[in-house]
Amino acid sequence: MKRLFFCTALLGSVTCYAQTGRLVVTVKGINTTKGGELATALFTKDNFPRTGKEAKGIYTTITADQMQVVFEQVPAGTYAVAVYQDTDRDHKLKTNLVGYPTEPLGFSRDARIRLGPPAFSDAALSIAADQTVMTSVTLR
Repeated sequence: MKRLFFCTALLGSVTCYAQTGRLVVTVKGINTTKGGELATALFTKDNFPRTGKEAKGIYTTITADQMQVVFEQVPAGTYAVAVYQDTDRDHKLKTNLVGYPTEPLGFSRDARIRLGPPAFSDAALSIAADQTVMTSVTLR
């Protein structure tokens, strides 16, 4: 009985792990003279791009004008990435009086900012189980 429980538990943990993928985001256009951190966030469709509602987020100290940010064990699904250069390290995207970002910002698939954030479909990436997805984001 113990052996059956152990095998079932082991199989369950392998199955859970196998349902995740990996996302590698190459961020370009970083202004190293401004310094700060890269704030990189992964969003589902329902929460894109609402601050504080990201599925996963990573802050990385800026060391070069092009950097990679890696999301490990991302559950299989469709996501969009938003990245901004947090020049003052306050973990808040600075905007002007009309709400337009004043810190460099970019989205997966280099989706363009027009009169607001891009549509989720313009920035969407599919991540499958046991897959590594590579994407790039150019800060503007």
